[in-house]
Amino acid sequence: MTGTGREGALAGRVVAVTGASKGIGWAVAEALAAQGARVIGGARDVGGLSLDGSAFHPLDVTDEASVQAFAEAAVRAGVDALVNNAGVGSFAPVEEITPEEYRRVMDTNVLGTLLVTRALIPHFRERHARGAGSQVVNVTSDVSGRTFGTGALYTASKYAQRALTQALAHEGHGYGLRVTEIRPGMVDTFFADTVQGEAHKAAWLRPADVADAVLYALTAPVHARIDEVLLHPVVQEVAF
Repeated sequence: MTGTGREGALAGRVVAVTGASKGIGWAVAEALAAQGARVIGGARDVGGLSLDGSAFHPLDVTDEASVQAFAEAAVRAGVDALVNNAGVGSFAPVEEITPEEYRRVMDTNVLGTLLVTRALIPHFRERHARGAGSQVVNVTSDVSGRTFGTGALYTASKYAQRALTQALAHEGHGYGLRVTEIRPGMVDTFFADTVQGEAHKAAWLRPADVADAVLYALTAPVHARIDEVLLHPVVQEVAF
């Protein structure tokens, strides 16, 4: 599974990945390591995680102190790219959304993306001053541009992530930062407290498919910026 078509295409690269313990995050970490990158992975529970040459650190993306510790570890390792993948799902009619659930989803999906990215921007600016580039890849969802019944809270968080991503791309242009949004449709993971491998998910995307999209963005030529990648399983009705 190497969407780049070039073994070792990321040799010498150091990539920080949030939500790296399972599902899409773990698939991204594995794919990056297979292409020669050193992964600095973060997740709430990193027990038992191991990849050759990589390191995993406890990370709560909603907690500034935890984010700062993770960012410092990534900077010490010489990080040149960040993959914001940590996220949660929640689906309920508008009338049933509680302030507590609102904060849980928005704090993880939006604030988490903001805090981790913000913590690494000074380092990315320093890299630019030395003539080196940096990248941020935000894994959001195809619903960052649409919504549906019971999806108000989750899709609102993804719309917000999309806005953050696009604003960062504008700002990052001034310090050599390339920014990409990966927008997958239905993926067979543990998302929203479901079970990976359930029969009804058989034709959905696999985490490795999303990992390949991340690899595509990270291995683009330095003169090219991949603004976004939208991908769906063929069984999903196309929605833009």
